[in-house]
Amino acid sequence: MLRDAAGMVFCYHGAQLRWFFGVYIPMDDIHISREMLRAVEQGKVPQSVLSEITTDHLLSRCPHCRREFEAFEAGRRAGTSVLKRLLQIFSTLLGRLAGTASRDRRRAERELQELLSLTQTERVSRTERARGRFRGPALVRLLLDESRLRLPRQPAEAFDLADLALKIVNRIPQKPGALDFYVLATACMANACRVGNDRRRANELFALARQVMAEHGVTDPEVVARVDDLLGSLRKDQRRFAEAEKLLRRAALQYGLIQAPHDAARALINLGTTYRAWGFPDRAIQTTRSALTLLGPESDLKLLIAGHYNLALQLVQAGSFEEAAKLLEEDDEELYRQVQEPWLQLRLGWLRGDIAAGKDDFDTSERAYLATRDGFVAEGNGYDAAMVSLDLAVLYLRWGRTAAVRRVAEEMLPIFASQDVDPEALAALALFQEAARQEQLTVEKALEVTDYLRKARCEPGLRFGWKKR
Repeated sequence: MLRDAAGMVFCYHGAQLRWFFGVYIPMDDIHISREMLRAVEQGKVPQSVLSEITTDHLLSRCPHCRREFEAFEAGRRAGTSVLKRLLQIFSTLLGRLAGTASRDRRRAERELQELLSLTQTERVSRTERARGRFRGPALVRLLLDESRLRLPRQPAEAFDLADLALKIVNRIPQKPGALDFYVLATACMANACRVGNDRRRANELFALARQVMAEHGVTDPEVVARVDDLLGSLRKDQRRFAEAEKLLRRAALQYGLIQAPHDAARALINLGTTYRAWGFPDRAIQTTRSALTLLGPESDLKLLIAGHYNLALQLVQAGSFEEAAKLLEEDDEELYRQVQEPWLQLRLGWLRGDIAAGKDDFDTSERAYLATRDGFVAEGNGYDAAMVSLDLAVLYLRWGRTAAVRRVAEEMLPIFASQDVDPEALAALALFQEAARQEQLTVEKALEVTDYLRKARCEPGLRFGWKKR
């Protein structure tokens, strides 16, 4: 059992996931569900979690919550004999449905592969011309899964796949779960816009998804959790950290209701990165450690890597360099060598440079930073190349290597300028470069530029100016 810094305790025993919250969990803008009420009744969630959904909202002003409550009560009143009879009926039906679901899944997989071989225009045209094909909910789910896989490397393709899923949903409005799929597809499109740095469009699509949920009584915990999870990522990127914390905590709660520990862990890892960006490394560390207790050897490899990598990064931010180095060394064989993707190896090199710098190992840190910078340049990632260059400049400043600082500053601006970046960010780097030329650059000024560029990446147009001292 672990408690994070904000008071959340996680217990995971086999398939039983229980959540206890020692903090306020905002529930004011979502509907209740039978799953939530059942979890409260069984003691998996304390009654205080529902305190924000007042009796007036539940039984009068909100027909959706009232319907869910009445359905829950009707289920409780059903006698044991009725339950046994239903189980007998269901056991017969389930055998038939399993065969149908399997056939639907195989058909959807064939249709997905056919669509993936086409351009987006061709996909839309083919699905619109079809009469009986490309209409099933199974295909919609596969398209949304495929969209998720394309992030973060192909946000435009991820958007197109989610958009295609939405178009198919609009052709099957009477199918069970169509409304849930509509919300999920809209949220996936919004998330693709977020990753593609179109945050205005992302806001619009998330607002649409939330409006549909509110007006049509979407209460499925999987849907509610997914929307909160993705919207929490947008709020984190916008540096609206309090809102991100609220959404990600609530997502973890909803995932807990449907016994989805991997998804809960993903939301908590994201919450940990939120705390790190917010400037609370201790909360970040404890939350990420709590998330890792929900994962095991059978968990998704990339999720495990994200958790372990973020924990090491958070330990560095907290100044725990020896612990971060030990964690990185322990994880190297088991995790990181299984994924040889350049983006991961570059970030691991960057992290090793940070650890070596924190341990005053100049030579190791310099080699790691230089190799990482060159790797980002080769990948065409000028933004991260410039960010590593700033860390390299700070290293040189701390060791009194003024000539090396000037050289890094001269090399950095052309790299950064090759990217489609905000003019304000370029102006900040120009000031950095000029200060290096005049030998007026300090560690504090270099860190100011680093902090500014991290914020400016999510806030285009953010103004920069040296802090007065």
